[in-house]
Amino acid sequence: MTSVIGVVLAGVSLGNYLGGRLADRRPTRSTLGIVYLAGALASLLVLLTLRYLDTIDLPNSAPALLQVLWVTTELFLVPSTILAAPTPLLTRLSLHSVEETGRVVGRIQAAAALGSILGTFMTGFFLISWFGTRHIVVGIAAVPLLLAVLARPPWLAVRVYELGSLAAVIVVAGWVSDSGCTRESNYYCIRVVPGSVVQTVHGRRMKMIPSEQSLYLDHLLHSQVDNRRRLRLLYDYEHDYARVLNKLYRPRDTINSFFIGGGGYSFPRYLMARYGGKVTVAEIDPAVTAVSRQYLGLRPSPRLTTVTGDARRELQAQPDSRKFDAVFGDAFDDLSVPYHLTTREFHQDVARHLRSDGIYLLNIVDGENHDFMRSELRTLRLTFPYVALIPAQGTWPPVATRSTYVIVAANATPKAKLATLPAAKLDAFLAHGHSVVLTDDHAPVEQLLAPIFKDRLHN
Repeated sequence: MTSVIGVVLAGVSLGNYLGGRLADRRPTRSTLGIVYLAGALASLLVLLTLRYLDTIDLPNSAPALLQVLWVTTELFLVPSTILAAPTPLLTRLSLHSVEETGRVVGRIQAAAALGSILGTFMTGFFLISWFGTRHIVVGIAAVPLLLAVLARPPWLAVRVYELGSLAAVIVVAGWVSDSGCTRESNYYCIRVVPGSVVQTVHGRRMKMIPSEQSLYLDHLLHSQVDNRRRLRLLYDYEHDYARVLNKLYRPRDTINSFFIGGGGYSFPRYLMARYGGKVTVAEIDPAVTAVSRQYLGLRPSPRLTTVTGDARRELQAQPDSRKFDAVFGDAFDDLSVPYHLTTREFHQDVARHLRSDGIYLLNIVDGENHDFMRSELRTLRLTFPYVALIPAQGTWPPVATRSTYVIVAANATPKAKLATLPAAKLDAFLAHGHSVVLTDDHAPVEQLLAPIFKDRLHN
């Protein structure tokens, strides 16, 4: 996001400069119309660039942050530069005397800023979920074409064929542009794929079943669900969750639980099928829940409550008297980690809503030097007397490749012995490597995960 904002601001600055030069040299409606048409073409260029983005990447040896900056520059610098150029031209064409300079400049700058604010809010809150990102890009291309016509340049009457052709291209682009999403929400490109990706559970290959569905959030395979068998789990970390619960509870025992993130609701459904009690799921994206109901067989239940909103706010909104037997963290979307769910302050919220014998289970993704996992473990220890780690696929020491780990935290040492890493090995892991205490004021999660992102770019 930082790269996108920086590149767009750079493009706006460059566009204002170049537009100012044009305004001094050729302050005509013809120039304004041509710039608008260039803006329409540059906007369509974004869709073309997306198709061939992989062929123009930087070398793998380049730093990860530089590669991210390069990708955003490829996509956004040229369109933002050209679309910013009309503002100085409009200012010059609107000036009729020196005495009105202040009013004209102020009015046009205010209108440009207001348009940017309105476009930001409309896109973030409504347009993405209504139309999807690619159709929005097509719409952005159509607006400069319309403005080029409204500018009434002298060549307008003799260029009807060319303008009509460009309009047809924009319409066709809107028709054929497909993001491949089952649904595009304000947060994710949500895709549901029939069948499952072949998984292994602790080294054992799982048999693929026709009733399985795979849920992708952006590029992450987030959930795999068997619509017919709710007790069938398809992820290693879900099996780790289940083993911990099986050690602490018997089938049909009451477990009142709170889930940080819903996704495909695979483990909440498992929990309701095997145990009693009520399940509360905080899912920030209502579209994810809607897709789970439409495609993944999620059915209403008096035992299941879904709250739409940020999990931290929803947990804080629970009365202090409400305690949970288990809290499950499943909101880490691949390498996109909501930092405010990793901090000491959030862990204190979790601890406050856990019973004295309750348990907090969360999965995290890490690899390479495992700085993020160390930091999360170190931070959890400041709040919970008991913190343990379940190694990925039972392997230790951790491998450098990206893996999913399960952390167990509790207000007291569990009565049953859990299959976690011995405390001495965990202490040695924390002592040998970089880590920071994650707080609301300082949670450099992206920097801690940067080595994995770089490794992904290389592969």
